[in-house]
Amino acid sequence: MAAWWESLTLFEQICLYIAVPATLILLIQLVMLLAGLGGGGDAATDGADADGGDWDAGLDGDLDAGGADLDGNGLPDSVDMDDLHDGAGDGSAEVHQGIFSGLNILTVRGVVAFLTLFGWSGLWLSQLGLHPLLAAFLAIQIGVIGMVGVALILRSALRLQYDGTLDLRNAVGLAGTVYLTVPARRGGCGKVNVLVQEQLREFEAVTEEAEPIPTGEKVLVTGLAGEDTLLVSRAPAEETHGQ
Repeated sequence: MAAWWESLTLFEQICLYIAVPATLILLIQLVMLLAGLGGGGDAATDGADADGGDWDAGLDGDLDAGGADLDGNGLPDSVDMDDLHDGAGDGSAEVHQGIFSGLNILTVRGVVAFLTLFGWSGLWLSQLGLHPLLAAFLAIQIGVIGMVGVALILRSALRLQYDGTLDLRNAVGLAGTVYLTVPARRGGCGKVNVLVQEQLREFEAVTEEAEPIPTGEKVLVTGLAGEDTLLVSRAPAEETHGQ
């Protein structure tokens, strides 16, 4: 191993110094993503930046300020979806057309992909006999292509998430748990947590029962009371026991 390392040029050694740790980080990110631990951060901000930065800054501000996704749409309640679609008037959320519109390339995943591809391709091209400067130039192009590819994938995934993949009708018949007390006889909205389409989401809920349904009690979704509101009732004894 030492002899092989000594046989490498300085450029090739630099490429290895870059490629090996970047590859390890990439593998860790992949494992976390498959385990469902690493998709939230980038998914909320990567690839959906309509103006290259303002939307991300606004969303980060809402999250830092304690904004919560209480309406189950995947965004903090302080973020108005109408503003995202109709904000062309003030330029803060202008929607552009085209395959490369709204790309946020400089993300953690994008940079890691760039370093991984740059390192390994630079080493490979150098060992093919190319001059280090030419190898570095071509490796940079390959790395940039990788960054753009990651940004396109993340943007597509985000659009799939927010373009109606969650159908509230699929919640009907499912059991859930009260998060905020649901007032009796549709006297107001409470909050319930329901696992819908393999996603644990929080929804507004009303009930027609004579008594309010307190926090922590099991409920059954019996219908829809609005575009984003569930109609719930206390879960039968066997449902509660089964939960």
